[in-house]
Amino acid sequence: MKKFLLYLSAVMLASCVMVSCGEKNPDGPTPTPPAPLKTGKEIISMSVQPSKNGGLTAVSTGILVQDTWNITVPIGYEIGQMVLTFKASEGAKVTFGSSSTEVVSNETKVDASKLFYITVTAENGQKKQFYVDVRNGVAAFDAKVLKFMKDYNLPGMSVSVADKGKLVYSRGYGYADKENRERMDRGHMLRLASVSKTFCSMAIQRLIDDGKLSLTDKPFADGGLLAEDFPEIKAGNEKITIRNLLEHQNGWNDNADPYDPMFSSATNGMTSEETIEYALKRYGFSDEPGTKYNYSNLGYCILGRVIEKITGMEYEDYMKQEVSEKAGAYTVQVGSDTKANRKPKECVFYAPSGYNAYGKNMRRLDSCGGLIASTDDLVRVCSAIDGFDGYPEIFPQSTLDRMFTPSKAYNRYGLGWRMNHSSLLKGCCYHTGNIAGTASLMIRGGDGHHVALVNNSRTYNDVNGQSLDTAQIILGDDLWDFRSLPTEDLFE
Repeated sequence: MKKFLLYLSAVMLASCVMVSCGEKNPDGPTPTPPAPLKTGKEIISMSVQPSKNGGLTAVSTGILVQDTWNITVPIGYEIGQMVLTFKASEGAKVTFGSSSTEVVSNETKVDASKLFYITVTAENGQKKQFYVDVRNGVAAFDAKVLKFMKDYNLPGMSVSVADKGKLVYSRGYGYADKENRERMDRGHMLRLASVSKTFCSMAIQRLIDDGKLSLTDKPFADGGLLAEDFPEIKAGNEKITIRNLLEHQNGWNDNADPYDPMFSSATNGMTSEETIEYALKRYGFSDEPGTKYNYSNLGYCILGRVIEKITGMEYEDYMKQEVSEKAGAYTVQVGSDTKANRKPKECVFYAPSGYNAYGKNMRRLDSCGGLIASTDDLVRVCSAIDGFDGYPEIFPQSTLDRMFTPSKAYNRYGLGWRMNHSSLLKGCCYHTGNIAGTASLMIRGGDGHHVALVNNSRTYNDVNGQSLDTAQIILGDDLWDFRSLPTEDLFE
């Protein structure tokens, strides 16, 4: 019995310990920690729906490029108070402009007639700002351009299309000046880079038509136009003709230092004349002039000086008087060297990391890469040299035949124009341009359909295995093939 009572006491004591002798936890149950606040602050999708916006006939889906949602609504649709349909990060709050009032998807009207911004505030209080840019246009066309901009991280772009003498489409995308949120529009001027060479060629054609120059003239030969200006240059340069310069078949040695003196630190600060003298004292020859294509900016710098020697005018003045202004293109001019002194309506240019979009002497590059223009004026010029009756021509057909005939040594380049692309732009003559802060493309279609597209930035990194320049030609071909555009003439 005694052993039993001891055992019973031990069991009761253990039970008392396990249940705290029947007493409740004075502090209550342990509280569950709160879930961490969500950090999402994105707009995941955005559109404008017909059911919420009277008169709209189709869904207009936004495309995000950098920090801006771009929405295309049909041409003719009046952009004003609109209701946005969007999806934000879970738990995030969206406000319009400086207002603290929440914007509710599918409910709140916002003024979309001008660029505006929205702020997304995450549950944890972090904020992110997006801009919304609603414009009239052709959505399927614009989507191609905006995808290209998104892929290559471009802040701004301008595109124009002409057909049979009519300007049928013209749009700016993104920003001409991102810091000040100045939207790109059809009046902005962008750098043409090597597209400038087409204008130099056309100025040379004018001199040939006027009997003041010949394709066989040799500017550095005895009695040549530039012989007295450059008496101390390497032998062999006296063989180079005007045709050789236009067709990039000068024969100069690839290994010359520097091969491209127009963009070399060795010639930085030199005038055009000093650069030509510096290079031609050093250049040897790897080929006989006229036998091998080898792209040369220096060759077109020389052509600019030939024009000045014959006319007694600045290259820019003669080119404008006899080429661009005869075509009605009044924005074509030499660009500015710095951001601070840029021309009215000239874009700001943005170079990739490690490059400088400014600091180059654009006057020195005038005839090989220094011009700026609106894309409207680029297709205006194309319309004036296409041989069709829809727009007044500035050259006779014989001049066009001469300019657009490929060279015998290289059938993909004529007199200042690329042609016969291996797979794209069938029947087109065109030119590309590449300089830090710019990528340009002008397409003169053989059927009177022309496209110009120019960016105010660029990257030298490939995307999905393609360089920006390759992707831009593919885009240009795609836009040139796109024929579902309005017929109203915007040139008027």
